[in-house]
Amino acid sequence: MKFSYQEPLPPYQILSEQDLKSIHSATLTLMKTVGVRVYGEEAREIYRSAGCIIDDDSGLIRFPEEVVNDAIVKTPEQYVMCGRDPKNDFVLGSDQVFYTNFGTGIEIVDPDSGERRPSDSTDLGNVARFVDAIPEINAFTTAVASQEAPPRLKDLYEARAVFCNTTKHAILDAENGINANLVIDMAATIAGGREKLRQRPFLTLCICPNSPLEIHEGASEVVIETAKAGLPISILSMGLVGGTTPSTLAGTLVVTNAEILAGIVLAQLVNPGNPVMYGSSTTIMDMQYASSPVGAPEHGMFGAAVAQLGKYYKIPTKVGGT
Repeated sequence: MKFSYQEPLPPYQILSEQDLKSIHSATLTLMKTVGVRVYGEEAREIYRSAGCIIDDDSGLIRFPEEVVNDAIVKTPEQYVMCGRDPKNDFVLGSDQVFYTNFGTGIEIVDPDSGERRPSDSTDLGNVARFVDAIPEINAFTTAVASQEAPPRLKDLYEARAVFCNTTKHAILDAENGINANLVIDMAATIAGGREKLRQRPFLTLCICPNSPLEIHEGASEVVIETAKAGLPISILSMGLVGGTTPSTLAGTLVVTNAEILAGIVLAQLVNPGNPVMYGSSTTIMDMQYASSPVGAPEHGMFGAAVAQLGKYYKIPTKVGGT
């Protein structure tokens, strides 16, 4: 049997160059005229000092175009995602695609009994060890929740389970600034201090805006504290088309783009040059079941579009898989 060489297929591009420019222009108009509602007094003062207009009645923050564009320019095009073990380091922002597992499930099928039950820290640690052994997966994201933990300590239970069971870069969650600092302190203890952690950050903290056009107080606190520590931040919008965002691809991209850029502006105002992942796990809303179908074709379409937007802005991207 003979095999013939074939040129690799071109990347799937759902947006033209003009589409990208139009989405960016519409986003700047939306952020300037309507704004994004960001909660938290410290965040609001940071925005105000940069020249943003705060509507105290509605809570909306309106962004001058130059503030948004300046933050985009200051966000690094590439940075190293460090592992606990340097052999797991990789450079994010190149043309290469890297992988992490999906998160964060609240139930698990017990591998021994086959029972479906709430997940706990033991399950999270087991999944972390499993992923740690798979060379094709580059970083570990909190896969399942520590449901046994007291709510205010859940972030810390999950961080402990992850740190104890993987040598790869950890992408973790925090509900507020206090918990963000505690998780950072845990990582700093492992690294030998906050300065050493800043030099080799093996931790990214992730926040999700509330579509449409809102970042809650806990999320703004996480961005601020993580940027102060000089650690990578993942800003992951999860809009539902026809539910929490417009019913069109373009409209949803404009809304979610505004949410993500509002977070990026905050990070760069706190620490210019701070590494940020531009992220989205946007999909359609299943109107029959009021659910988020991550297997929908539109989920992949949004992933491709967001990857293009990241390239357009020269900011590393993270998209949800199916």
